[in-house]
Amino acid sequence: MKITIMSIICLIILILIVVGCSNYIGISKKKASSNLETYLQREYNGKLVFSDLNRFFNAATMDPNMFSVLIYDKDIPEIEFYTHINVKEILENDTLPMYPTSELITFDDLYQDALKQYKTRQAVIADFKNEIPEIIFSTKNIELNFKRDLKPNELENVIIRFMDRLNQSYNELNTGFQFSLLVKTAKHPNGFMIIPLDIDDSKWQVKPMVLSKKVTDFDILKTMITKNIQTKLATPYPYFKITKHSKIYMDKSSLSKGAWIQYLEDKRIVNEGKGKWKNPQTGIYIVFFDLDSKFIYRGELLTEENDKSSYVKELRQIVETVEKEGIITK
Repeated sequence: MKITIMSIICLIILILIVVGCSNYIGISKKKASSNLETYLQREYNGKLVFSDLNRFFNAATMDPNMFSVLIYDKDIPEIEFYTHINVKEILENDTLPMYPTSELITFDDLYQDALKQYKTRQAVIADFKNEIPEIIFSTKNIELNFKRDLKPNELENVIIRFMDRLNQSYNELNTGFQFSLLVKTAKHPNGFMIIPLDIDDSKWQVKPMVLSKKVTDFDILKTMITKNIQTKLATPYPYFKITKHSKIYMDKSSLSKGAWIQYLEDKRIVNEGKGKWKNPQTGIYIVFFDLDSKFIYRGELLTEENDKSSYVKELRQIVETVEKEGIITK
């Protein structure tokens, strides 16, 4: 009798432990996948599918049934959205718990937004199909493949109108990521110019044009510039070495003149965990060159005290020096 009572007590304790743990372990990934498949089939007739389903349990959510997932259209993968869902409740409640309760964002709200974004992108592509044969929207870049070589004024004219068109549909196209335009031409099919975009007052604005590292013969240009800098630094500044950080501003009026901004590290600064850490990246060297002829005009050490400058001051100093050389960046 005593053994029977003890067995029952142990069984009850075991059940309580299992039930308690389930509140923290949550639904299995297999069951989560099954629930989501059932939901998508029921609501979208299998038109939508998913990938990258992973448990999203952390201190913020404290919900072991929360999963992150990428949803996309089976036939048009460009229609996609990433979200977090409670897969245990998805069949009864598709309100997304990671959004404020007051907003009541549903699964379908995100799908409709993704659908609207896709249709807007297609409209932009259609508007420029006669000038830009291939336009590809991705997470961070908008590729503009002209498949022909361009004159500077032609590129500038198209970019002005393209930016105006993007801003007409800012709300539909804004993904929250910082976009850049990647210009491709016949001579540079993998990438020619990069035009970063900034956001100001809910509108995209172009930033200074830079050279793409996918440009044809980039490695030749890099070797040429690197050797030039090393030669110039050898005697007067032997303590500087070239870092991997550089930026290459291009002249929009020629699409050939450029300014290679090379960041330098001071070898005399050694951080070994003793005392206050010091930034060893203190120097900036500029080389002015021509992309087409691979001719170097000149170079100069812009500063040895970049570690003491703010980002705004550094940028202003670089832009002023570059523009003084006759390189128009915007």
